[in-house]
Order: sequence, then C-alpha cells, then structure tokens
Amino acid sequence: MTRNEEYAALLATLEETPPALEGTVERALARKRAVRNKKRIFGIPAVSLAACFAAFVLLVNLFPPFAAACGGVPVLRELAKAVAWSPSLSAAVENDYVQPMGQSQTVNGITATVEYVIVDQKQLNIFFTLKGDYDNLSAEMPDFSPEQHCAVQGADYREAPGTLLHFTLDYMDADVPEGFTMTFGATTYVEQPYDWDAPESSILDEREEKEPDILAEFTFDLRFDPTYTAQGERIPVNRSFTLDGQTLTVTEAEVYPTHVRINVAGDENNTAWLEGLEFYLENEDGERFSPISNGISSSGDPDSPAMWSFRLESTYFSRSDHLTLHITGAKWLDKDMERIRVNLADRTAEKLPEGVELYSAERKDGGWIVQFSAPEEEELHFYQLFGMTYYDAEGNPYEMGSHSVVTTPYFEGTITDEAAMEAHDKAGEGKFFEVLPLRNYPADEVWLCPSFSHTTAAEPPVVIAIK
Repeated sequence: MTRNEEYAALLATLEETPPALEGTVERALARKRAVRNKKRIFGIPAVSLAACFAAFVLLVNLFPPFAAACGGVPVLRELAKAVAWSPSLSAAVENDYVQPMGQSQTVNGITATVEYVIVDQKQLNIFFTLKGDYDNLSAEMPDFSPEQHCAVQGADYREAPGTLLHFTLDYMDADVPEGFTMTFGATTYVEQPYDWDAPESSILDEREEKEPDILAEFTFDLRFDPTYTAQGERIPVNRSFTLDGQTLTVTEAEVYPTHVRINVAGDENNTAWLEGLEFYLENEDGERFSPISNGISSSGDPDSPAMWSFRLESTYFSRSDHLTLHITGAKWLDKDMERIRVNLADRTAEKLPEGVELYSAERKDGGWIVQFSAPEEEELHFYQLFGMTYYDAEGNPYEMGSHSVVTTPYFEGTITDEAAMEAHDKAGEGKFFEVLPLRNYPADEVWLCPSFSHTTAAEPPVVIAIK
C-alpha cells in the first residue's frame, strides 16, 4: 500500500465521528482562530490531500482529546508524535516525504521496530519503537557497519514502551549512504531507593558510573530509497559583510527537506572566531524560517574554535521562488581569549566573557569548586560558558568529566539559617550558575576555555539575497 493509499484509508476511518470526538472540530477551530494571529503553525496552503492531513495534525497539537481518541490508530499516533517537535519533519510528513521501513525483531521479550525514516542527501532520521513488559525502555547509542562519519543524536531516554523514538545522523563531508547495518542495545532504568544513612557526597567525588544492563540487542540492515537520498540543492552565494569589525562571507546555502544550512567563512585577519549567529530566512510571502531549536543547530571547524555551518528549519516544501537571509546578531570568541587565566586563591580573572562573573571558588579536599554566573536568556535557556578541558600553568590538560548548570548557587551541605537561605535563593534571580568541579587539581590558578567572549547585535540587520 502506498502512503497516499494509507492516507485515503485513514481519512475514510475518520468519516464517522467517534464518541470521544463529538464537538472536537468546532472547539479546535475556535481555538485555532484565537491563536491565528499569535503563531503561524504551518506554511503550507490548505489544498490537496496533504493539506487535509495537515488539518489532522493541527487538531492533534491543539486539542489533546483528539489525539487521545485517535490513540488506537498506530499510524496516526506515529505521525502525531513525529510532528510535535520539528517544523521541518512536520512538513516532510505532511508532504508524504516518508520512507516506511517496517522491520521488526523480538529479543528477550522486547520488540524493536524500525517504523520509517525521513532521509535526504545530508540527514537521516530513524524512527523506531521499543515494546516490552517494563516501566520504561531506552536505546543505547547505535553502532554502524560500515562506520559512519557523521554527528549522531541519540534517542530520548527512559520512555514508556511503545513511544516513538528516533536517532538523527547528520553528515558534513559525506552524503547519506545507500544503506548500512545498525546495532543498538535496549535498557531499562530501575529507580533506586535513596540511602538516607549514607554520608553526603561531594560534587568532587569520583563517581563510578554504572553501565545499564543491556536487556536485548538488535541489528537492522537498513536501505534507503535513492529517490530520497538524492534530494538537496546547493546555492552559491559568496556575499561578504562586516559586523563588529569582523569580515564574514556567506559562501553558500544548502536546502534539504529536513533542514537548511547557511555556510559562513571568516577572514583570516579577523580578531575573533564566529561562534554563533542570530538569523532567519524569509521568502517572498513573508514566511519566516527560524534556526533549529531542537536538534543539531550548527557545526564547526575541527582545526579551530570557529563554527561555520548553521542550520534552519527547511524551506524545501514551501516551494519558495525567493529567499532572503536576515542576520540580526553574532556571538564571537576573541582569538586572545581561547584560554583565560583564573586566580582561584584571589577569586579573580584577567578576562571573562561578556556578562559572566566569577561567583565563587572554594578549595576542598578533592580539588576546587568554581562557580560562574551569567544572565538567563529568554525562556530559561541556558548556554555553556566554558569547555570541559582546562589547563595548568605548564599547559598540561585536565578533563572535568562533568559540570552542572543550576539556577541558584551551588552549596555543599545544609543551609539552616532562614536569612541565609533567602539570600542564597535571591542570588540566582535572573541568572544561572555554571559549576565547574576541578577534581584533584592542586594549583591556585587555572586556565579555562570560554565558549564565547561577547555578542553583537546587527542594527540594522545584514540582508543577503540567497535566491
């Protein structure tokens, strides 16, 4: 059965309104009218069978009872999940850009099913389910044969059996291959009761990470339809501009069904590396395509700190004749700030990124706990301030292993004084704190690697015609 035939069959099943859906459409449309001026959900004209299916997707997102009533139809359930987190993949589903796979295996009472893939020339999204008699199931990071040279985003962790999970493979220097063998293990998490009699541990303690038991292992031989893997367009741009004294060149745009890439090169005489862009694309109808917010958003140069390829939601299915890039800001790392010296004993730093403050540095038996504060961005978005590698005065590297981001300053022990607790909580208002554990580090000074030095707003925005 083709996907169009599936759609037709599904639409036929919806002709009779289930009891749970009485009045749903009217209520959903009323709610849609209320939010129409606040947010554009789909940029696809309401025509054709695909648009009818988009109307279903809208109901699923706007009215939970509709999704619950459709929960007994597996295909609808999969599609509803698939469109919930990615505008680009939502558009792919609406436009029948899906390759069904339908491969299933059962090992040790757990059934893994690769349901379908959404794939183009540069990105592969593998959707699968795990089912079994467990409270939750997780998929370990996959292995591939032959080895794949790409960035891999793992599946959601500790999900209810039957949840639609996905792996994302993002290729830079290579294209998605015709196929490969994928192997991954399935695990479950069992909540351990807290031992109230155990002594409090420190963030500096060496923690032995217990590997989860592999309950079952699955191997799938996946082959991808070349009709999908060939899809993509590279558009030469080669337009240079200056921002904050730095010269950048937008070299090309790459348009794929799953995303858009804007590739940028920095002039060798620049005094700062480009670390991030604030930007969007706009077509001739005024429709905006924003940067990727849930997934792989950029990639960089392995030989420098610079980022050079930035991702946006796909314009592929909008069939746009004209695209214009609007750059509204940038994030930089000054070349003389790739490493900064911090005097731990005096709690001072010679340089710090814009808006970042050294909040505390405490020597402990197991090393140092160092905290930096920075302003929260909109919607409580936190960003990493420093890399995981740090250095001593001789240039010897150390690894943190892990570090934490918290909304109030980190404190070891118990705060019993009410005024002290209030002051502790107030310190975190409008800020977040990055806690760096320097385990077994004996020196009084350290060299850290900032992820950026400052930001720049482009006023007015830089405007570049892509096509």
